Amino acid sequence: METVPVNCNNCGAPLEVAAGANYATCGHCGARLAVRRTGSAASTEVLEKLDRTTERIAGHLEELTRQNEVERVDREWAQEQANYLVGGKDGRRHLPTQRAGLVIALVMGGFGLIWTAFAATFAPFPFPLFGLLFVGFAVYTGLSQVKGAEKYAEAEARYHERRREAMRKDPDPPPG
Repeated sequence: METVPVNCNNCGAPLEVAAGANYATCGHCGARLAVRRTGSAASTEVLEKLDRTTERIAGHLEELTRQNEVERVDREWAQEQANYLVGGKDGRRHLPTQRAGLVIALVMGGFGLIWTAFAATFAPFPFPLFGLLFVGFAVYTGLSQVKGAEKYAEAEARYHERRREAMRKDPDPPPG
């Protein structure tokens, strides 16, 4: 059987390993070795060091995978968040709030009631109805704003839960 001379990478002792062997054990220190070949030269590497390096790389890979998942969830939320934006009077878009919905309903509804009362006193019959239409529109708009704020709050809660899950997720769970 053909052998190749190598030195133990742990203690430096000379070893003779079979030409086709990928692993060996040092007869002097008992270290488990991986036999590496490059061209006509052969060397050894202590398997425990390889195991530690592999574990460290696996840990880094797991962290990168987790970070990528969190970033993906964040990107998806940024896109979804745009669906909930509402237009303001200045043309800018902002997130809906229940407070704004209530303010809209109160201000517009109050104006509609004042219009109705004033028109009922001084104007002919159909003019008071415009005030009631204004009140109805105010209530609808206010409730729509409040409902939009509730939907946004629910979506944001789902996002935060998905993000927490992604941050603690094990990318390769053990087989079950």
